[in-house]
Parts: sequence; C-alpha cells; structure tokens
Amino acid sequence: MKQKVIHQQHKLAVIVPYRNRETQLNRFLKHMEKYLTNYTYQIFVIEQTDNKPFNRGKLLNVGYKIACNHNCDYFVFHDVDMLPINVDYSYTDKPLHLATHLQENDYEISFFDYFGGVTLFNKVDFEKINGYSNEYLGWGFEDDDLLIRCLESDLELDVEDSDNGEVETFETFKFDGNNSYIELQAKTPSYLSNDFTLSVMVKPADVQINRNKDYDEYPIISIPGYNIGIFYNSFRRFFCQTFDKNKNPYSITTEILGERWVHLTMVFKDTNMLYFYLDGNLIDSVKMDTEILDLSSKNIYIGAANGKNTNKDFFYGNIANVEMYDSALEPNEIIEICKNKVKPKIRNFGNFKSAEFLYFQLLPELSNSIKCVDLVGEYQAKLNNVSIEKLSQSFNTFLPKPYRRNGKFKSLKHKSNSSIGNRWVHDETRKNQLKYYNKVRTGIVDYHIDGLNTLRYTELENNVISPLVLHIKVDI
Repeated sequence: MKQKVIHQQHKLAVIVPYRNRETQLNRFLKHMEKYLTNYTYQIFVIEQTDNKPFNRGKLLNVGYKIACNHNCDYFVFHDVDMLPINVDYSYTDKPLHLATHLQENDYEISFFDYFGGVTLFNKVDFEKINGYSNEYLGWGFEDDDLLIRCLESDLELDVEDSDNGEVETFETFKFDGNNSYIELQAKTPSYLSNDFTLSVMVKPADVQINRNKDYDEYPIISIPGYNIGIFYNSFRRFFCQTFDKNKNPYSITTEILGERWVHLTMVFKDTNMLYFYLDGNLIDSVKMDTEILDLSSKNIYIGAANGKNTNKDFFYGNIANVEMYDSALEPNEIIEICKNKVKPKIRNFGNFKSAEFLYFQLLPELSNSIKCVDLVGEYQAKLNNVSIEKLSQSFNTFLPKPYRRNGKFKSLKHKSNSSIGNRWVHDETRKNQLKYYNKVRTGIVDYHIDGLNTLRYTELENNVISPLVLHIKVDI
C-alpha cells in the first residue's frame, strides 16, 4: 500500500507493552520498520521484568512518560501481536481505535465498544484522562476502563444506535436485582414438550458482579428446574437455553450487545430444534440430540431463576413486554411482533396469525406494584420488589463507543487470554471485572487518582536497538 506522507511537525510514539514474546517482538519490529517509512516516529518497547501479573495499562503509562521525553506528541498504544496491513497512523485530534479489522476475527470488529489492541491518542487528550489505570493486573478491562475515562472527561466519542423505533410513551417493569421478580402461577398446569415460543422486550441495566461467583447469569424468563429460558450474563450477552431428556444443555448466544433495548425471541420446534432471534433476525439454530426435557408450566419466573430463598440470581433492568405461545412462531410473525413490541397479541394483525396460541402476555400498563393482569387469563402474576416505570422515549439506545479509523491487521498466533465457556482463563480477569463493574462504572473509583499522576516504576535497563527503537526493561 502507498502510505500517506505525514507532515513533520508531529512525531508518533509507538508504545508496545511486552513480556516473553521474543519471536513476535522480532517480527513486529521488522514489520513496523518497513511499514512506517513515511512517518516521523519512534518505537518504545516496555518490558515488564518482575514476576507480578502482566499489567498492560501501567506499561503503557510508562511508555507514554518515556516517549514524552523524546519529543513525541501523539501516541499509538500497540499490542505486539498485531501487524498492520492497511492502517493510517497519522495524527488525530480525538481518541481513535485502530484495531477494527483483525485476522483472528475474520477481519470483523470484535464488539461495538471494543477499545483495545491498537489505540491512538494525542498528548492533550491522554493527559486529560490521566492515562490508563495502573490497577488492572493480568488480562482484560483496562481498555474498557479507558473508554469510561474518555466519557467522564467529555472527550469526543461516537455512539452505537440500536435503531429500535420512534419516540413513544410506554411503561416497563423495573427490576433492581434485589430479590426482584414476577412469579406466574398457572391455573391449569401443563407440560411443554411440543412447540413453544418465548418473546420479550428488554433492556438490562449496569450489572452488579457477585464476588463469590466465577460467572454471573441474570434470568429474564425462566422455567424452573433446569432454568430453561432467556438470560443475560456478565459478558454482556443474551442467550437462550434448554435441555434435552438426557439433561444435556443447549444454548444460543448473541454477540456483546450491552445495556440496550432488544427484542428477543426463543423458538422451540419439531421436538428438537432451538432458534433464537434478535430484533426479528435469526441469530442461530441448534438441533438437539434428543427430545426436550419435559417442562412444567405451573410456575414461570420473570427476572429470577426461581422463587426459592436460596436463589441469588436476579435480573437488573427493564422489561416492557413478555409473552409466551404454545406454538412455534414463523419468522415473518417474529418480524411482525418485533415491529409491534408492546401491542396486545390477543388478536391477529398483519403477518401475525398466532393469537389463538398465546399462552400468556404481561404488559406493565396492566399492573400495579403487587400484581399484573395476564391478557390471556391463564396465569396469576405476582410482583415481588418490581416497580412500574413510565418512559417517554424511543426504544433506541445510544451507547458510547470510540471513534474508529478502520485498520486491517494480521494477527500473530497466541494462546487465548479471554474466556473458555463461562470462565475466564485467568483468575485475575475476574478480579478486573469486579473492579470495573462494581467500582468504575458505578463511580466509586475516581480516575483522577489512578493513572499518570500516581505512576511508580523502576527503570532497570535501556537498550537502543536502533535509532528508532528503544527497549526499556522496568520493574513495576
């Protein structure tokens, strides 16, 4: 690629946090030397030499401090395993995320507010946010924290628009996560072994992480026993879940969506097929090995796994509508009810033809703080610590995300540090998650007293690899 010629008044610092990846570092330095020909730049490899868990944020702060002493005025914070293929490293007047299209993700963006990998800042903005936090040990969440710092410092950010409808006035059930749920009790209990559909309009709130658990699950609709239904989790993903007669689990999970309004539909069909829809669009389908585990519809819970005193899993957020059908809705029907999110479904309209199969529908406007009227009349709905909230807004949700300058990167192979199933690879990541959700997002932690102004480190060795590359070993 022919690179843009950069004016000489700006000098780029390429800051690389590093430990124990010598082969990758050698490839990175050779690649960058060829790639950055038309830039005025200097590379700073900051190596952590102690035995403490790797601290990416703190190493980047160290690199920034050192780079400022070499007359650099803008900075790219760059992982060593990402080699640019088509990337613009020119000066920026606002924070930019560059690692948008990675080979390991099939050149797709990881998730809407991802701010890691390769990030570009000018000096004024990085000073304003007090740099990275120094307190995330091990893998993860220092980049999420970085986005919060930008938001709280009023730096220019982009927004993610969920595009879920025009402004209207509507009511919602509000769940505070504190023993907060709706219990549905059937007048004539039956077993769900044939086709059925669960559908809900929901918006999670900022979750609270349980420090006594490795993973957090927030029930939205749950049929107790093996907790079959629709859920949200601490990875900020929605998922549906069911079990077969051998008690083997099956689930379908969305990408990271965050705290936005979504319309979710779970469909079970033909004795062993599971489908999951997001805003009317099919996410995926799963074929079960055997028939579904028989489900009693006597008690169904909204916002909780069950009504037991030992239950500690509760949903945080708002639900505007929840409904269940004793049939598998067709795709065009799902699109229709998605367009009419809080409309009563006791009569057919448009492409929706399944009113006769409606099992129950709960609408907040037919509720008070104690009970709710089921439109079908088959269930008694009791509210426990659930309030009714009236909103005048659209179902759109505008979530902050970084501005992006699209960058294409080759990914060097490395072991995953993220999650396997529902567990983080490293215990430190769970601790980072606890800090981020329970302290940073709730405003308990002040970024003004954790960052560049509290940075402490010891420089042990300074190696000049070339006129444009410094390798600094530090003890942090």
